[in-house]
Amino acid sequence: MNNNITNQNGDAMSGNEPTGVRRRRKSKVAIWLGIAGIFATSAALIPLGSNTQAAFAGESEGMVCTEGDSSTGHHVFNLTASDGYTSEPDGNAIYDWGYGDADKSLGFQLPGPVLCVQQGETVDVTLTNELLVDTSIQFPGQQGVSYYYGTDAPAPVGPTADGTGNLVSLVQQAGAPGGLSGIPSKITYSFIAGEAGTYLYESGSDPQLQVQMGLFGAIVVRPNVDITAADILAIPFEDGNASGQTNGNGGGMSSATAEALVADGRAACAYASLDDGNKCDPLAIYDSAADKENILMLSEIDPGVHNFMEQNLATPATLTWNSYPNGYEAHYFMINGRSMPDTVAPNNAPWMPSQPYGSLAHVKPWDPATNPLDALLRYVAVGVTGYDFHPHSNHEHVIAEDGALMKGTGTALDPGDDNTEAKFNIMVGPGSTVDATFRWTNEEQYSDTDGKRVPVAWPQGLNLQEGDFWSGSPYLGDSGLLNPGILTKTQCGEYYHVAHSHDLTQVTNYGITFGGMLTLIKVEPATGCD
Repeated sequence: MNNNITNQNGDAMSGNEPTGVRRRRKSKVAIWLGIAGIFATSAALIPLGSNTQAAFAGESEGMVCTEGDSSTGHHVFNLTASDGYTSEPDGNAIYDWGYGDADKSLGFQLPGPVLCVQQGETVDVTLTNELLVDTSIQFPGQQGVSYYYGTDAPAPVGPTADGTGNLVSLVQQAGAPGGLSGIPSKITYSFIAGEAGTYLYESGSDPQLQVQMGLFGAIVVRPNVDITAADILAIPFEDGNASGQTNGNGGGMSSATAEALVADGRAACAYASLDDGNKCDPLAIYDSAADKENILMLSEIDPGVHNFMEQNLATPATLTWNSYPNGYEAHYFMINGRSMPDTVAPNNAPWMPSQPYGSLAHVKPWDPATNPLDALLRYVAVGVTGYDFHPHSNHEHVIAEDGALMKGTGTALDPGDDNTEAKFNIMVGPGSTVDATFRWTNEEQYSDTDGKRVPVAWPQGLNLQEGDFWSGSPYLGDSGLLNPGILTKTQCGEYYHVAHSHDLTQVTNYGITFGGMLTLIKVEPATGCD
């Protein structure tokens, strides 16, 4: 990306580093000026903190797996339900509930950890309750879930009622500390991880309230398959041809390339073939690099609900949905517990200790010979409405919903139906999950390094506004000279596409555009970004 254009209306970066829940107002204004420019032209945006702050241990991008402990033969996770505060881009601090990883002693976080398990494993999740209300975890999509307290014998989970027969929880609960309800504050849930896929876990107790307050997370079940070079060669091109064949763009992937991808472990599998459970479905093969597998947990907040719960902590009996006197109205919309521009900050950004997960996706220009593996995006919807999520640029290819590959079994003579599809908008219904692959095909061959440019008029100086996140160029290429007073724009000539909810009320922070359920797809030059 050429950055050697004189700045006509530059807004130099303040240099203020975020220091806690509340960030300096000046730096937030600068961010909003940069964000607003996204929708004006095609240009580049850089994540807050990528170059203005030193690197912190633990920072990363892509989906963060919580691996748990498998040393006992069971895959064990320990979660704690507790309360805390999250930070919104407009400076508000919101009181929330959430599941934290007790094994790492990190305390409260939003959302809960992403629990990564292998298909067929016995999974034990122990919940310790530190909230003032009874709570629980339910695992939609998992079969045969049982529970036990301490050394009790396991029993199947099921709905629980109070002394008058009123339903209080969809599964057995961990009681509030102090034993006032007569229920132990620690409970273990156990199940055998079923079909591979992406799943939600959430509170089963007063879920209309407790899920809204933040008691949710995700489970990723990985299939037990080995990926072969033949599987990789069967990855289809956009026109449906297998990658070992040729299409309009010229040659396909060689066997040597496919074998190299197997040898270095770059290829991962999201779903096994329905025709042969020992093989990976070619449509479900993706790049295993840490920043090429992404999860987007879509949720919302009604701050009135959260404020009411915070104000009534002295009377735990009122911490219920039925006690809230007002109507529900969401004002913050989030991806992985953050609202834009915080969504593009790295994982474990130290200025958001209770919101550890970012959602900036990384891709490179797709090439059947040098970069044939897609990125994978796992969507999880937690709110009360469907989220119509829209990635700019290329369509995403939806391959699964609710942990089920969208294909049928078949034979050589009668192939099963293939209901996977490329989609411009991806509707993720309440409580559901969607898995999609993404490739950026660089149809117009953007590049500043070899002179290939789209024939567009270069903006005149008086019509070109640049700022902290603004390059003024829509091309992949090299970074160059910076404007006076600007510390950085793009890191390596990369290009950014917006990905956001298509319900524009959901890309706001308390009504202020642009924010909310909005993130970026970072397209790196073919040579990559160091």
